[in-house]
Amino acid sequence: MNFLRLFAAIAAFAGIAASALGAMPEMDGVVLKGVTDKDPCSYVVGEKMKFSFSLHGLADGVSLDGLKLKWKRQGDDGKTEEGLVPLSRAPMTIETSIAKPGFVRMEGWVVDSNGDKVKRAKSIGKSCLGNEEVYFTGGAAAGLRKISQGVAEPSDFDAVWESALKRLFADKPVNAGNVSSFARVLPQSEAGGNPNAIRVAVAVPSYGPNWTDCHATGYLTMPKNAKPGSLKAVISFDGYGIYRPSIPWTCDDGKIELHVNAHGIYPLDLDDAAWEAFQRDVINARGSYAFNDDDNAVFEKAYFFGMAMRVASATAFLREYVKTLPEWNGKDLISQGGSQGGLQASWAAALVKGVSEVRLEAPWCCDLGGREVGRMGGWRPKWHPTLGYYDPVNMAKRFPKEMTKTVARSALGDYIAPPCGHAVLFNAMKGRKTVKFLQGGDHYGEPGVYSQADTRKACK
Repeated sequence: MNFLRLFAAIAAFAGIAASALGAMPEMDGVVLKGVTDKDPCSYVVGEKMKFSFSLHGLADGVSLDGLKLKWKRQGDDGKTEEGLVPLSRAPMTIETSIAKPGFVRMEGWVVDSNGDKVKRAKSIGKSCLGNEEVYFTGGAAAGLRKISQGVAEPSDFDAVWESALKRLFADKPVNAGNVSSFARVLPQSEAGGNPNAIRVAVAVPSYGPNWTDCHATGYLTMPKNAKPGSLKAVISFDGYGIYRPSIPWTCDDGKIELHVNAHGIYPLDLDDAAWEAFQRDVINARGSYAFNDDDNAVFEKAYFFGMAMRVASATAFLREYVKTLPEWNGKDLISQGGSQGGLQASWAAALVKGVSEVRLEAPWCCDLGGREVGRMGGWRPKWHPTLGYYDPVNMAKRFPKEMTKTVARSALGDYIAPPCGHAVLFNAMKGRKTVKFLQGGDHYGEPGVYSQADTRKACK
């Protein structure tokens, strides 16, 4: 089951449970929002953080008798606090602080007189958890620019990657002379979708874990009849899950875009039996992929190793392939992705020369060793020093200074990809960089309208 489907199943079950326990229809359109008294990531260490909670969408005349706001504060300082205050139509304020550089997580729920969380009759918005509840998740940070990596990078980081990439491109070369053999332009009868798009099936020889032969696969799209020099090149990567490849239906008029499959599924149009065998033999045989502790203790055995090899092969392919296309503008090669896609995009930007820009959204696995120094952990593999070779923070130190670097979304209530890791990532980057922290949402996606945004930029 892929990651988003898993949470959809949780949400569906929770919705059934809410109905069974007696939801409150008068809360169906109500949103609990929280804001801080200043930009949420602008506090200094020890400064009071004031969180103000308010109800939005509550109809006139709805009684709040017996209802309370339950709040819970956790922090990178290891401290947890919680409490109850009477629910009010007026803003409700909770104060806290943190005595070291780091993040505070603040959650809030509407609860009844028994302390049970109030359920809506109909879920609203998108959330990993809580979309059937009147719920807020967010946070704040103190000493943002002083938050550093929890565990130092491997001392031989550069040597290990240099050796791996040297072998990869010696055994499975990607160059101007062979890229056409890795690409098959699909006829319109096979591609379907937008008749004004060119679609290309891509399969680049690469490696999986333990140097097993495989392919980096995906589909490339570009508009027909684009003017010479008018298109940017983009390589994009998927979030966590196992997705059966499908030919892209849409096509961006301004881009040559290669969408890479995370698992090297080959051939791209494999039949049902082959798809089931792939899931069984490649993914499920070692448990949930990327979470096998024994594998993660060995650099070349880790599932991330094969994924990184395919990222490097696919990115090198796109770099060379667009040089054969007069439509490419000759300068823009953008690596992008969200969650696990952001993890992969960071590998592309650090490991392959020629990437001009990296765009990450809620990137996964940043500061993997942070929990070892007491920081709030996310949904991620158990720490092992070998995982430091794959940490986006260590990759970010290798991003070229002239590269444009953007973390487009870091939700302050996201504890799959915690915001503290994104702060460490931002601090590790050199040159032009931006990170946007958003209040009132989690990893799944936007809850509709964020209550605050705090954008940090640097140019050198």
